[in-house]
Amino acid sequence: MGIKRALPAAAALVTVLGTMLVTGPAPAGAASSPADQGVTATTIQAGNPYVNFTALKAVGVDINEGSFPDAYSAIAAYMNAHGGFDGRKLVMNYAEMNPAVAADATSSCTTLTEDDHDFVVFAPVFPACYQTTHDTLVEGGSLPGAVTASSAPDFSLAAPDAPFDAIMLANFQKRGVFKGKKVAIFYGADSDKPEVTAVQADLKKLHIPLALTAEDSAVATDVVASDQETGSIAERFQSAGVNVVIGVGGSGSTTWPRAQLDNQSTYKPLYIPTSESSLLSYVETAKGGNPYLEEVLTATPTPFTYVQWKDPGIQKCVAIVKKAYPSDTINAPLNPTNPAAASVPATATSVIQACQFLTLFQKIADAAGKKLTVASFTKAGYALKNASLPGTGGGLVSFANNQPYAIGPITVVTYSPTSKTLVPASATAK
Repeated sequence: MGIKRALPAAAALVTVLGTMLVTGPAPAGAASSPADQGVTATTIQAGNPYVNFTALKAVGVDINEGSFPDAYSAIAAYMNAHGGFDGRKLVMNYAEMNPAVAADATSSCTTLTEDDHDFVVFAPVFPACYQTTHDTLVEGGSLPGAVTASSAPDFSLAAPDAPFDAIMLANFQKRGVFKGKKVAIFYGADSDKPEVTAVQADLKKLHIPLALTAEDSAVATDVVASDQETGSIAERFQSAGVNVVIGVGGSGSTTWPRAQLDNQSTYKPLYIPTSESSLLSYVETAKGGNPYLEEVLTATPTPFTYVQWKDPGIQKCVAIVKKAYPSDTINAPLNPTNPAAASVPATATSVIQACQFLTLFQKIADAAGKKLTVASFTKAGYALKNASLPGTGGGLVSFANNQPYAIGPITVVTYSPTSKTLVPASATAK
């Protein structure tokens, strides 16, 4: 399963859920609710299927990203009182769900689309149910499923895997990463083949010669066999003079450093995993560190949360939520180079997410005008260019026709052997 990149603070949650759940709730049949529901002359119905973190703790995912209902309610109320959404007020509806239970994901989708008649849903873990089954607009879905060309779009600030790979590789080429180097691709699952094909095309377009492509085809759960096969691939790469290895997909991004450590290999090429979120999940479980991670270079389409936190727009939203819900704990995210960072609950994530997604929705709804429909919102979203959004590192983001994901600044990421975690390599790259 490909894992869509998420806000950095939420990467571990998304990655764990992606491996815990092989498939999300499958769309069933035609849309059971009208596409343009939830809009009147004065209001817009909107939903948020927020995660039950207490339930997730029972299955080993100990995470706390704050109160999403409080964050969305407070910020939406503030926006409603200051002009609204092209004059309309946003009415927020909520459904608690445990994404580790498929029935919960399905019932929350039904509640928000059929009972509450929402026009848009913010940050569903499984967006396909909303987009395809109910033809409902989405912002910031986490684990995408199968959708059709006619499905309602999922507008996101993070590009999907293959499009982002092209942006990342082009950025690295401009930095001279591939100059005079011999490049190979490594991946660890048949499901990653479409992304491998896309990366091969990206390299060709950038005129970067590709020496070899190899798959660790061992069963993912058979670590011994996987280590042996990856070791053989590493020997082939080394013999061919490869000094840059691109790890494609979630399994490719994590298998290489794990197997190299298990094999105690002497071969240490520069390693570029395409899935920063998957690598982060591995890094957080690799207690004691991994010296092979010291040769890692990757990127994410969004700044780290401690950088987002400092943005004046995010701080305004924090103040709004604190005023409305003074008892809520909203922790300032710590710099990941700080050893204490891992012990601080990421409660600011809820505020950052609500601030960004509500602002994005407001900008598109304002541009769509008084006749607000799925079609008019989609057209306005595709046309949004050079938009300033809170927490995007000060850069402007743009969408394009049939491209409901933002293209803007990226954050280059490396591994810190001191703090044993992923850190920004420098200021946000333009």
